[in-house]
Amino acid sequence: MPIQAAANRIKMEMASGKTRSGEGEKPTQHEILQQTGISEADCEKFKDSEHWLEFFPPKGTADLKRFGVLADWRRSFITTAKNPFFDSFIRWQFNALKAAGKIVYGKRYTIYSALDGQPCADHDRSTGEGVGT
Repeated sequence: MPIQAAANRIKMEMASGKTRSGEGEKPTQHEILQQTGISEADCEKFKDSEHWLEFFPPKGTADLKRFGVLADWRRSFITTAKNPFFDSFIRWQFNALKAAGKIVYGKRYTIYSALDGQPCADHDRSTGEGVGT
């Protein structure tokens, strides 16, 4: 969700032409990308959430290696539907846990993103209760 939300913000900013924040406003997603060293021309690519998954993981890995993190980098993976093998494993795991009575479905209040048509965390929203806290 956070990746999709950021891609949506880039789309909306570019469609509206508001890629710069005003005095005293929070920076736009476009400005944040540029502050991380991404060129004006390359910002357009970030309208696609898939591009985020291709661009940032290698940079994160490189940063962690520079920090001296010792990890088995061969076991690194994307945890979204972009990785069908892992996604099917997670689906199997949830179904197995449900069949074993370890997961119980019920009714409870949740935060819902009307834009993406699915439940989300409060920090994934750009407006509404709790934003910016």
